[in-house]
Amino acid sequence: MKLLKRTVKNYILYSTLLLVVSTPLFYIAIRQLFIHEMEEELFHHKANFNHIVKQLETEKEIQLFQLINEEFKLSEAKAWPVSDSVYTYTQYDSLEGINIPFRALRTGIQIQNKNYELIIRESIVGNTRLVTAIVAIQVVLLILMLTGFVLINRKLSHEVWDPFYKILDKLKQYKIDEDTFISLPHSSTTEFRDLSKAVVLLVNKSRDAYLNQKEFTENASHELQTPIAIFRSKLELLIQTTPLTKEQAELISNLLDTTDRIARLNKNLLLLSKIENRQFIATDEVSVLAVLNRTIEDYQQLAFTREINITVDVAKDLVIKANPILFEILISNLISNALRYATFKTDVLIKIEKETLTVLNNGSPLKSPEKIFNRFNQESRSSQGSGLGLAILKKICEVESFSINYYYSNSRHHFQVCFSANS
Repeated sequence: MKLLKRTVKNYILYSTLLLVVSTPLFYIAIRQLFIHEMEEELFHHKANFNHIVKQLETEKEIQLFQLINEEFKLSEAKAWPVSDSVYTYTQYDSLEGINIPFRALRTGIQIQNKNYELIIRESIVGNTRLVTAIVAIQVVLLILMLTGFVLINRKLSHEVWDPFYKILDKLKQYKIDEDTFISLPHSSTTEFRDLSKAVVLLVNKSRDAYLNQKEFTENASHELQTPIAIFRSKLELLIQTTPLTKEQAELISNLLDTTDRIARLNKNLLLLSKIENRQFIATDEVSVLAVLNRTIEDYQQLAFTREINITVDVAKDLVIKANPILFEILISNLISNALRYATFKTDVLIKIEKETLTVLNNGSPLKSPEKIFNRFNQESRSSQGSGLGLAILKKICEVESFSINYYYSNSRHHFQVCFSANS
């Protein structure tokens, strides 16, 4: 979730919670306040009535007073109220067809030496409507305030964070192997100005380091291959000289094998360095089956020498996006590793199913299978290998966003590459 959305979401959640909780509390508080005021008004009416009652001398005057003042209800009391009581009740209104709530004060009073029960009442309908209106207005104001706050916050946030997003877009578009410099927008915000300066400095340092390492890799590739080639040619000339004893021939043959191994090691180290430096960037659609068939043809002689049968089980061809050169190296290393370490006169099974490529070969279990993809791992090396094949395989999978897994089951080594991210 983006920072702006996270901030606005928290504000909205807090404001919504506050609105939900405060609205009923606000309604109850206002309603209780009105009821309290109404009760004071009822007692005020009682005090006024005590002054007026002194002027009522006859029964007719009492009845006339009740007709004029409907909020007062006076009746002779058999059981005279000892104390005042305030309560709420409802009365059906036949004209409006609804029950109307009233707040009433029940008290006792003496008129002309007679005991009367006096009920003074006030309708709550008007107050309830007023309370509802006040709460509704308050809710609308809160909603408008919240909406305005969110809109203003989003606008200001977009303006404030706009340089950050521009810096981010520039970094995403920057290619260290193509662009010579990076141009970042100027911001009026101090923090983003400092960020731009730091990013430019970091990018320039990274590009210088990349160019220096790339230059070293290219120079090493050229400078090391030349003396190795000269050394090999001298050994080939030496082995052709006569007279040559058997022991000398064996020594020269061993030196030639060592020279070939040094050449492969140099080639693999340079390849690993190029992969880590992301020098293989271009991607294209690649047919897994087509690359697999070409690679198997290249290794037919090795399979024939070790009397190994290669079986391909294809449910459906996979077409993925990857760098063609790196993908061919990946397939080549998988098959080469399986053929070199498979037991003589066994099968190497290659399966393509769903989004995975699995290579299986017979062999003894490893002592430390968790180290199989480490560089120069002793268990992943042979007399002809450089100890870098599986490390290169792992690095290619990381660069191409593949996943590779190894496990041992039923006396077989399983190497499984999943292309789900790029298929």
